[in-house]
Amino acid sequence: MIRAGIKKEFMLFSRGFRLIGVIITVIGISLLYPLMYKSMEMMAGQIADMGQQIGGEAQDQVAGAVNSINSMMGSLESLYGGSMAAVGFKTGVSSITSTGFLIIALLLMATAGGEQKKRSVIIPNCAGLTPAGYVLPKFIVYPLMIGLLSFLGGIITGSISNLIYNNELIISDIIFSSFCAAVYMVFMTSLYFLVGLSTGRAGISVIIVYGGSTIIPILLQSLDIDRYNPFTLQTMLMSSYNDADMNNFALSTIVAVILSVICCLLALMITTLKRVDNTVGEANL
Repeated sequence: MIRAGIKKEFMLFSRGFRLIGVIITVIGISLLYPLMYKSMEMMAGQIADMGQQIGGEAQDQVAGAVNSINSMMGSLESLYGGSMAAVGFKTGVSSITSTGFLIIALLLMATAGGEQKKRSVIIPNCAGLTPAGYVLPKFIVYPLMIGLLSFLGGIITGSISNLIYNNELIISDIIFSSFCAAVYMVFMTSLYFLVGLSTGRAGISVIIVYGGSTIIPILLQSLDIDRYNPFTLQTMLMSSYNDADMNNFALSTIVAVILSVICCLLALMITTLKRVDNTVGEANL
């Protein structure tokens, strides 16, 4: 039953726009930030050349605009260790775990509880679909696939940044930040599926999980307990491999994996206890 469920979920994920949408989201964000910062540098140079050709008061105005762009780029460069490659890479990977997760969650609404609202689980359930056959394949397919794609997205971002900025990044930093992003996305996807499958309201689940992922890290920092938890990984991916606290990284990774498994077990327990409502109206699964 579980093996058939895994095959079914993978087919649903790979067909249609879900998998393609996730891939486009991850690759799009991966390419966006390195290329955007590089284009800003090139644009500043072109504007400066144009100002020299114009001359007069217009040249002074153009020079002011160029100085503003260069000042902003210099501030970002100093913030990320004096490397524009690191600016493009770190901001790209960070955006995969924030904006990327939001888009991915919206793309997966149909499988994270949306099918319950549409009553499309009732017939398979009556035909012998067990709660384990319904829940476990989702937690096997989606978190792992999202984590893998996020890791590959981080590698792409680092590779593009190195390509356009003459190999300024260290390979260990690229792998470290990409791995942090992947583990964090596995945890967030598992949490999202827990809330979605438990409530049967995927849209509300997106708001709850994404809002919580924004508020909870702030609360943890204010309480000075922002270590050894999955949200720490989103902060650690901004660090370099040599400067990172490896104990914090290892324990945060372990906690993220354990919590992901707990999310799966809780979703299975709640789904098992819920009653199938075959009456007219929305299903109460």
